[in-house]
Amino acid sequence: MAGPAGAARAVRPAGTVPVAAPADLRRREPGRPPRVVVIGVGNPMRRDDGAGIAVVERARPLLPPTVAVRTLRGEATSLLDAWAEADLAVVVDAVRWNHYPPSGVARIDAIAEADDIQAWGGGTSSHGLGVAEAVALGRALDRLPPQLVLILVTLVEGGHGEGLSPTVERYVERAVTQLIAEVRAATA
Repeated sequence: MAGPAGAARAVRPAGTVPVAAPADLRRREPGRPPRVVVIGVGNPMRRDDGAGIAVVERARPLLPPTVAVRTLRGEATSLLDAWAEADLAVVVDAVRWNHYPPSGVARIDAIAEADDIQAWGGGTSSHGLGVAEAVALGRALDRLPPQLVLILVTLVEGGHGEGLSPTVERYVERAVTQLIAEVRAATA
């Protein structure tokens, strides 16, 4: 997904915002572990656009077995279905922006920082209707999970073909670390 000029300034670099605490998972009954879903979005046949899926696949063996892991092409309705019934959904996607964070990875709490996601409008994704549109649609239909975190990896190279650029490979490793921390904080 790509954003308008200056949109990334509202986004915080990964690691600068505390990850979700179990107390943030409002719908959970006492004593029940949170239902966590991790969703990687992208297209591995479009170079760096596959970063979201790469992050999730690399993190998969390090995540608790109770965490549901999904990979999607980014259609809004698929995302709404993938995070249905979750207490926490962590969505990982590649984005193109003019002022990207120095680390190449950013985190947005799509519930608490709703204004930050508003900058990403229709037609900005390489996935048809993308993550920003899914969040907007979920909000309009009251189909957002209580906690929704976006981990956004800066897209460097687009186009057709497999494989991530060397720069995005480094960003992916940072995003894997952020994703694991996010999930561990919620499931500890």
